[in-house]
Amino acid sequence: MKGSGRNIIEIRNLTKKFGSFTAVDKINLKVREGEIFGFLGPNGAGKTTTISMLNTLIKPTSGTATIDGHDMTGEGIHIRNIIGVVPQTFALFPELTGEENLAYIGKLYGLAQEEIKKKSEYLLKEVSLYDHRDRIAGVYSGGMKQRLSLAASLMSNPKILFMDEPTTGLDPQSRIRMRELTKQLNRQGMTIVYTTHDMDEAEKICDTITIMDKGRIAAQGTAEELKHMITKFHTIEVEIENPSKAIFEELKKLSFVEKVESAQNGELIIISVKKKDAVFYKLSDFFHRRKQKVLEIRFVEPSLEDVFIELTKKDLRDG
Repeated sequence: MKGSGRNIIEIRNLTKKFGSFTAVDKINLKVREGEIFGFLGPNGAGKTTTISMLNTLIKPTSGTATIDGHDMTGEGIHIRNIIGVVPQTFALFPELTGEENLAYIGKLYGLAQEEIKKKSEYLLKEVSLYDHRDRIAGVYSGGMKQRLSLAASLMSNPKILFMDEPTTGLDPQSRIRMRELTKQLNRQGMTIVYTTHDMDEAEKICDTITIMDKGRIAAQGTAEELKHMITKFHTIEVEIENPSKAIFEELKKLSFVEKVESAQNGELIIISVKKKDAVFYKLSDFFHRRKQKVLEIRFVEPSLEDVFIELTKKDLRDG
C-alpha cells in the first residue's frame, strides 16, 4: 500500500443530520498522505455528504476532522487553501471558455496574471483541452467538462484532491482518461480522496477502500483485504473428464483441502483451501497419479462486488 505513514486526514465521530435523517453517522477513519483513498458505496450511502464536510462546504452536526493538521470546524480558510475539489456535476461557468474559466479560478486564488497564463496553459495541455481552450465550456462534452473541472481544481497546487464520482455518466474513453490523470497526479505525490459506486473503478485505482452504507462505515482495507472478509478460504475450480466416484472421497481426505463440491454433472469440482501455497502442483500430482484427465485448474477469488453485495445486503437504493 502506498502512503508515507503520516495521516493527512483524521476523522473522529463525524456526523451529519438533516432534520431527523442521519446522512453520516459517527464515522472514524484515517487517510495516509500520498495514497488514493476510495469511498465506495451505493447511492445515498453518505459519500458525498462526507466529502462536502471535509472540504468545508457544509458543517457537521457533531464530530470533527483534521486536514493536514487543520481543524475542519475552525480552520476552514486554511483547509480550502490546500485542497482541490472535482465535483460530481459541472460547477464552472458554461458561458466562459475553458481558458477563461481557469483564469477566473486563478484570480480567486490571488495568482499573478503571468502565473495564471503559464499555469492554465500547462494544465489545459495536461488534460488534453489545450486545442479547445477558446471554446465555451457549455458546449464541451461530459468528459471534457470533467477534465476542465480537474484542471480548475489544480490551479492552486493542492496537497489533497477530492474527487466526487468524477467518471459518472462518462463514455468509456473519458472514464479511462480520468483514471489515468488521477493516477498521474498521485504518482506526483498528491493525496486523493475518491468517491465512486463503481467497484471495478475502485479496485483499479484506490490503495485503500472504505465501503459506506446508510451513513456508516461497513468495512475498510485494500481490495484484496476486503475480498477475503467474506470467506476464510480460497476457491479452486477443477474441470475434469469423466471423474470416478472415488476421486471426490480421496480429495476430501487431502490435508490441505477444507471442502469439496461438484457441479455440471460432476465434471466441475469446486475445492476450498486455506492456503494457496503449491496447491496447483499438489492437485496436478494428485490427478496425475490417478490417471485422471484434467482440462483446467483455476483459482476463483471473490470479487469486490461479492463483498459489496454481502455488506449492503442487496438492497435497492433510490437515486
